[in-house]
Amino acid sequence: MNYLQLVARLKRKCRVTGAAPASIENATSEEVNRLKDWINEAWMDIQETRQDWDWMRGSCSFATVAGQAIYTPTEAGVTDFGNWTRHTWRIYTTAGMPSEQFLIYRSYESWRNLYQFGSMRTSQTQPVDLTITADKSIGIGPIPTAGYTVIGDYFKLPTELSLNADTPAMPSRFHMLIVYRAMMFYGVSEAAPEVYEEGKTEFNRMMSRVTENNLPELMVTGEFV
Repeated sequence: MNYLQLVARLKRKCRVTGAAPASIENATSEEVNRLKDWINEAWMDIQETRQDWDWMRGSCSFATVAGQAIYTPTEAGVTDFGNWTRHTWRIYTTAGMPSEQFLIYRSYESWRNLYQFGSMRTSQTQPVDLTITADKSIGIGPIPTAGYTVIGDYFKLPTELSLNADTPAMPSRFHMLIVYRAMMFYGVSEAAPEVYEEGKTEFNRMMSRVTENNLPELMVTGEFV
């Protein structure tokens, strides 16, 4: 469902009388604006519940600069940055993919003590380790020469809905989760406990399926579970 369809579904589920809106862009109706706000707030709330939803995951790559150990999200080519993954990083040379190797994640303190100390501050060679700095930049070590390509994954920022055709990035079969969460907002605001309880019950039921299907697999002693 797109934004307009979600608002129409919320209107029906909350038993709000009147015809469904033909558009929600630049709406002048207070009723429509409240409904669209609740849908958008519900979508933002679901995205903020976790930082590692599958649908918010993306990939990036960037070329190393000789002597540069730290790269901001922008320098890594990411414009919708939310958080970095830690264990998805690889590096390869101008020889291409056959030279690809993993970058091993280190804590920032460990990386800093090893690569930002003494002669290691200026020693340039192929990086083997990676960290995430305090300001959410990527740090690699040893300090690289030019000519390497670093690739890895990240999680995107939550996105708001604004246009009629805007569609939540989560799998479409779970879009009703947004409606159920918005019903809870409606129930509190409009003193409609029956709407709130229906929304809460259905939200909790569907959220368990969403988390089961849209989060990274857990690993125990090296095995997926």
